[in-house]
Amino acid sequence: MSAKLRLTAWFTLMVLILAAMVLVFVLVINSYSITDDPAGRLVRMVMHNAGEVEFDKGRFEWDDLDPCRRGVYCSFYDDEGQLLLGAAPEGVSPELNFEPGILRTFMAGEQEYYLYDAYVDMDVAGIWIRGLVSTTDRSGLMHTILVLTCTLLPVLLLLTIGGGWLIARGAFKPMEDILTAADSISDGDDLTARLNLRRGPSEMKRLSRAFDRMFTRLEHSFNAERQFASDASHELRTPITVILAECDRARRKDETKEDFLESIGVIEEQGKHMSELVQQLLSLTRMQHGTDKYPMRRADLSIFVESCCGEFVPADRRGITLETDIEENVEAAYNPALMSRVVQNLLQNAYKYGKEGGHIWLSLRRHGSGAVLTVRDDGIGISKADQSHIWQRFWQADAARGDESGTGLGLSMVKEIAEFHGGSASVESELGKGSTFIVNIP
Repeated sequence: MSAKLRLTAWFTLMVLILAAMVLVFVLVINSYSITDDPAGRLVRMVMHNAGEVEFDKGRFEWDDLDPCRRGVYCSFYDDEGQLLLGAAPEGVSPELNFEPGILRTFMAGEQEYYLYDAYVDMDVAGIWIRGLVSTTDRSGLMHTILVLTCTLLPVLLLLTIGGGWLIARGAFKPMEDILTAADSISDGDDLTARLNLRRGPSEMKRLSRAFDRMFTRLEHSFNAERQFASDASHELRTPITVILAECDRARRKDETKEDFLESIGVIEEQGKHMSELVQQLLSLTRMQHGTDKYPMRRADLSIFVESCCGEFVPADRRGITLETDIEENVEAAYNPALMSRVVQNLLQNAYKYGKEGGHIWLSLRRHGSGAVLTVRDDGIGISKADQSHIWQRFWQADAARGDESGTGLGLSMVKEIAEFHGGSASVESELGKGSTFIVNIP
């Protein structure tokens, strides 16, 4: 049974039990009640009939009279004592004289009755009205209770069942949407599916937002996994091919120790390249996925950047001069390991595409509440068409414009790290005049 049916059945059962308890409680109280006065009800009924008696054109009108109502029996007699109309309990026929306005009692078998007479003088004719009721009669209150019970209980049940079903349906509908989206994502059909619940109980809205956040993390995780697998399989293909080819060549052609050492050197170089590539891919993926923790600390960025510049050793200077212009006491919240990689990658890129005997200028300036790191060179520059591609993984300029020693991940990591810090990375460049890379750190 579904939760909606269970909830509705529970509401219905509780209402039935509550109604039964109330009814039993009222019946028990009624059996001992003294507020339901049979004598008073008898007098009121007789007087009511007395007021409704009509005599028209030599005959009485009986249409508006109540011979029997709510346990009270009324009989109507003429002046001679002849019964004109009436009702009485079976086997009860009191042989008492008429005494108007006096409440009396009499016994009929083992049951005691109240008796009350009233006389109505119609000028032309008169009529006696005699009413009687059992002294233990409780039909007045019982009648009211039964009417209310038979009328209200079905209505209450319908309202309970209908209202319970609507409430349960509205409460659990978002859960069905959540399950549908979860099944879709689990099957891999649509990783972008979101609930975006706008209506429903507040608890379901909170649950929907929590699921949406979880789906977003899952989507990023799957995308990062696909990206890593695609990048690794594509970029590792070349060094693996080189290693296998070198091993085959060494097996067939190397004869001296020097030949084998040369082959081992080639294999070692490709192995280092693969190791660096895998390490950078893992770093990018972990940073995007959030599996590695990079704690931030607020510190003097000026001293840190100056230290990174002093530690940087390019593979080939080619007569290129590095000049720094670092403003003092520039503070920012950053992760030292990641920020060091930004400085190193930007300097390495500037040396790689710089011209012989050229210059590199690195500056750090305070900008508003943050800092701006700029690395400018007077190298070969980047065309307008290529500037939109330089931040992509593994994209590199033409081989004629620089060496092929890089992995093509340096600038991609710079952008990811800048965004990880809540900042941004951009470039300004012109072919033949150099490039300027700008990193904003909040």
